[in-house]
Amino acid sequence: MANVSTTEILCTEHRAILRMLDVTHELAHLLEVGVEVPPDMLDSVSEFMRVFGNEHLKKEEETLFPALSKGGPTLKGVAVDTLQREHDRVRTLLEKMSDAAAAYRERKPKADRKWGRFATEYTSVMRRHIEKEQGIFFPAAEQLSADEKQSLENTLREKTDHATARERTKHFSQMADALAAQVL
Repeated sequence: MANVSTTEILCTEHRAILRMLDVTHELAHLLEVGVEVPPDMLDSVSEFMRVFGNEHLKKEEETLFPALSKGGPTLKGVAVDTLQREHDRVRTLLEKMSDAAAAYRERKPKADRKWGRFATEYTSVMRRHIEKEQGIFFPAAEQLSADEKQSLENTLREKTDHATARERTKHFSQMADALAAQVL
């Protein structure tokens, strides 16, 4: 991906994730107030976050975090390991959301409210996390030396087939938009 920085790639993915977080938040609200939603919508949110969202988190963990960790333990008072802990937290919440979605599909009692509660927390953690990355960590990555930036981009290139990544981002962005059209 000539002339596209690692942070630009990650920001593009953030936009798709934020769109799906809008959908997730609305579905959580609907379930928490007792509105029945199609179970496949919950499955779609889980699929999106499990596939696209987790691939995104891995890119950050394998490229951005190591590059920024070399510069010192904290950036503006926020440690890089804080981001990793947040990634671990959202993965745990996503697992709980997936379990609650399966229970909802089976019409188990209170599954709707469980999914709503986990989804609300997931949305909140992810939004704060993305804000932190884009406000502190991505600007710090842009301040790396030219050699460090090149190394970061080479690492991303080694771990990602950019043509496939662009197609996946497009596919999952369309998925988020389609769900948003139904829910928002």
